[in-house]
Amino acid sequence: MPMGPAEIVASLKELCEAKGPRLTTGQIVGWIDKNGGYDSDAELIAFAKKMKARQYARMLTFEDEETGRRIKRLWSFRDSSNGRRAYADICDMSPESRKQLIQKYAYFQDQLRSVRRAMSDYFAGQQFFDFYVGDLEQAESTAINGKN
Repeated sequence: MPMGPAEIVASLKELCEAKGPRLTTGQIVGWIDKNGGYDSDAELIAFAKKMKARQYARMLTFEDEETGRRIKRLWSFRDSSNGRRAYADICDMSPESRKQLIQKYAYFQDQLRSVRRAMSDYFAGQQFFDFYVGDLEQAESTAINGKN
């Protein structure tokens, strides 16, 4: 009997326990396929089309002339009126709102970069989380001043 997405996610722990700490996407896909995780080809094709459409939407960028930063132009959100995913275009925002959004985006992007470096270093065996705390102040300064 095919598994739905919730069952797949809930039972992935079995794969993690069996394969150890270094899983690849291919191993996960193979495991899902072996356990009947895809109900039908039509379901899989519809899901793939949806994921590809989201990938294309993420590829559309906006270049801020003031800071030179390139950010996603379309931002998805769940529309509460109908429960479906919709996209907001930052080009439809007022220039002041767009400027503030870009500054906050730059700040959070720098924070995320620092978190990813810290996690990568941690899994590589270099456990210096304290080192990255200083990067947060630098990220805030960078976002406010608009410099890389």
